[in-house]
Amino acid sequence: MMPIIDPHLHFFDLSQGQYRWLTGPTPPAWPNLDKIIRDHGPEDLQLDDAFFLAGCVHIEAGFDNNSPDAELNWLAKRVTTLPYQAIAYLDITQAPALFSQKIKMLQNQPRFIGIRDITEGTDVDKLSYPNTQHNLAHLARNQLIFEAQFELKHEGAAEQFSLLCQKLDTLQVVINHSGFIEHNGQWQKGLEHMAKCKNVAIKYSGQEHVAKPLGKKEQLTHLLDAFTDERVMFASNYPVCMMRADYATLWRQYYQLVDDPQQWTKLSYANAKRIYQF
Repeated sequence: MMPIIDPHLHFFDLSQGQYRWLTGPTPPAWPNLDKIIRDHGPEDLQLDDAFFLAGCVHIEAGFDNNSPDAELNWLAKRVTTLPYQAIAYLDITQAPALFSQKIKMLQNQPRFIGIRDITEGTDVDKLSYPNTQHNLAHLARNQLIFEAQFELKHEGAAEQFSLLCQKLDTLQVVINHSGFIEHNGQWQKGLEHMAKCKNVAIKYSGQEHVAKPLGKKEQLTHLLDAFTDERVMFASNYPVCMMRADYATLWRQYYQLVDDPQQWTKLSYANAKRIYQF
């Protein structure tokens, strides 16, 4: 069997976490929402017999943004047999003294490896806030990862952020969901800017989030041409991927995109193992 490390998924416990973005009065208008708004755990990650899940990276899911350590504590109790690393939520624009204090608190929690602060839409400006540079430098000093989630069509923001990433060249940055590239989007320059940074990787995931996704093979080709197969990772975005495909189907589709067995190993396992320090 072929090992997989899934570098982007979410587990839910609706009785313990808040998940206001999902269960509040205005949930996302997604297809198959009933498959997503329920509890999710490691036992739900079913794969074809050709694969086995060797590890995963749990990305914060809004369990409790005021106390991000609560999600990490819950994960430690919930995920007991599957090897994992954990990305917590933290506001990158808060005062550096407070940011460093919260990082220290998170470092006392199990499997903490980095943070995510979603900066989609107009929030992309947060990437250029003065506090952001100080806080990302603090992540670099502590060998922690920053999960960058923004649309690469924001060319100016991507260019400025790429300059910051080059300045903080020991900071590991991972772009989520392929930077939301899609048909008719002006994302090419943004992709080029970010690919210049050797400390930036990108996850092939999140096609379900864009209105006009590229063809699967076309999208992968763009990412590989820009980042090489050393800095691209297949990721599921489970359970959100179930808008379009179940877990086993998604990984089967990924496997069919790659002809070279060595490249498949990099994209599905080895790169995630290295980047997320398994």
